[in-house]
Amino acid sequence: MTLDPRERKSIQSDLASPDDEVRRLAVERLPLLPAGEALPQLVERLGDPSWRVRKAAVECLVGAPEDWPVAAHLIRSLADGENPGRRNAAVEALVRSGRRMVEPLLAAAASEDIDVRKLVVDALGGIGSERAVPRLVDLLGDRDANVRGAAADALGAIGGPDAVGALTGAALADAEEPLVRFSALRSLARLETPLAASALASALADPLLRPVAFGVLGHGEDREGEEVLLKGLESGSRAAREAAIDALLRALSRREPGDAERLASRIRDTARGSPACVADATARLADADLGVRLTLVQFLGIAGLAESVLPLLQAARDEALAEVAIATLAGFGAAAESAIEGRWDALDAEGRALACQLLGQTDGRTGAARLSLALDDGDPGVRAAAARGLARRTDPAALPVLLRRLQASAGDDEPEAEEERAALTDALVRIAQEPSAVALLAGALEGAAEPVRLAIARVLGGLGGAEHAEQMVLLVQDPSAAVRRAAIGALARVGPAATDWLRLALADEEISVRIAAAAALGASAGLYALPDLESLLADEDASVRAAAVRAIGEIERHAPAAEASAALPGVRRLLEAALADGAPVALAAVEAIEGLGVALPLEAVRGVLAHPDPEVVQSAVRCICGSGREDDLGALIPLLSHPHWAVRAAAIDSLAERRVRSAVPAALRRLELEQDEFVRDTLLRALGRLEEA
Repeated sequence: MTLDPRERKSIQSDLASPDDEVRRLAVERLPLLPAGEALPQLVERLGDPSWRVRKAAVECLVGAPEDWPVAAHLIRSLADGENPGRRNAAVEALVRSGRRMVEPLLAAAASEDIDVRKLVVDALGGIGSERAVPRLVDLLGDRDANVRGAAADALGAIGGPDAVGALTGAALADAEEPLVRFSALRSLARLETPLAASALASALADPLLRPVAFGVLGHGEDREGEEVLLKGLESGSRAAREAAIDALLRALSRREPGDAERLASRIRDTARGSPACVADATARLADADLGVRLTLVQFLGIAGLAESVLPLLQAARDEALAEVAIATLAGFGAAAESAIEGRWDALDAEGRALACQLLGQTDGRTGAARLSLALDDGDPGVRAAAARGLARRTDPAALPVLLRRLQASAGDDEPEAEEERAALTDALVRIAQEPSAVALLAGALEGAAEPVRLAIARVLGGLGGAEHAEQMVLLVQDPSAAVRRAAIGALARVGPAATDWLRLALADEEISVRIAAAAALGASAGLYALPDLESLLADEDASVRAAAVRAIGEIERHAPAAEASAALPGVRRLLEAALADGAPVALAAVEAIEGLGVALPLEAVRGVLAHPDPEVVQSAVRCICGSGREDDLGALIPLLSHPHWAVRAAAIDSLAERRVRSAVPAALRRLELEQDEFVRDTLLRALGRLEEA
């Protein structure tokens, strides 16, 4: 393609613009030029002051045609000693270009320029091709230590037996530069290569190499290495101590249960005998990198010292650490409960809420008492956390205090109070599984505030026994619509015995209650609910009619096999009639028919394809695609010209899925006219699938 001279001039002008965005857009147009013009300018822009321009140049080079000599230009740019940004961007482009760059890079590894050799090694390591291993092994003998160190790092990224052998030789070579040995040891640890402590003696004696040597020991199982790592907990160097901690935890994760317990006991004893190690690990929870903090949390959990409880609780404020920190503290058991109880008044609201979360995972009396007291905390978030903690413990003894707190919060209209009431209600539902608990709640029903009545209705719904029908019937007549809805849900679990009360609820003044009653009847009354649900199809509210339609669709699923067959004609008649209703009802009817699978013929659904609401039409398309016959599928072809793009896309996708080859001519005609890019892409993919059929 010949580029318009004006466009060529525009690109060159924009590349010289002081505006970063203008230069970036110009870079993205450079691939329109021939390779001989585009490549030098793309490589030049790898050194642009703007990272966005450099990124655009990298993207263009990575996506360049296969026949462009990209590798040669990128490798030449590695020698630019004046612009480290260009060199780094060139390495990124080489790595992202992948394996096609391996052979040119292997050839460039013979460069006389030390910097080029090192950057070539970095790129080979980033690509990770095993074809580079022999050359990288050779480069472990390069005359420059930086190149040898980079080769060690690259071999660690690629791995394999040859890489491990060469790295072991470099790591154990006492005469090798410490920088190279460091990289080799780090790579061996990365490759989980075990080496004996005796072999690592010289590295363990070197303060610089000791931490990475510990990392290698963490992958072995020799007792001498274990002793060295335990002694490392007492090191005067923080880096060595943290490396020993990490290595011991790795070793612990690899042991069989019995041996793991033995090693954990030894770690615990050594840590408790080294106060400086524990104190420093505790202090580092506040400022270390996330990976280090996760390691230290696990270590302090093994040490199990009471003085670590509050720092670990503080660490749990970080969402990335919260789960592991709380789980670790739960392992402290009574020690955690005592430590929190002793400092409760010193904790802020967030700390108290986290403490409640923790105490929900312990099982001591001190924790239970504190959670009960926390229900009266001045902060609603703490009160909600206390309720969730008590819920997790599932102790029936907490029911009276939870109920009292729920009653006390009934008149509070603040959003935080609503969250608290939800937590209190959930706790009651979770705990109240015993008959004595139900009796306690039933006794509180008379004169109780709405939140209490709602909680009792939810509890009864969770239990679902016919023996609680008396309380359910009382609640289904409650002044509160929310309580009546919950009671209806409870009655649904009782079964056909509750049908009369559910029928009465169909005439409730509240729309949401009628909807709940419809769903409950469909799920519990089977074939006997059909006349009642049919009457609900005349309800003035469309959402109620839609709920009735969904319930009718559920009858066939929930009814016993003998009833299901008898119910199907009536279900079909009502669902087909509902297809003529407004959008919400028609949509519910199509979905109900789709849910019944091949149980119903789809002639009536085909009539919905002309519905004015696109969502209803899309639902009908899905239904026909799922279980339609050949003539049903043929009815989808005219939809390729539907005014709504989503309907056109759904139709062609369905035709392709069902391999309707007769749709190909209409799809080709539509492709000539289609303006919507998404639909065009869908058409092209569908035509490809149809041509394969």
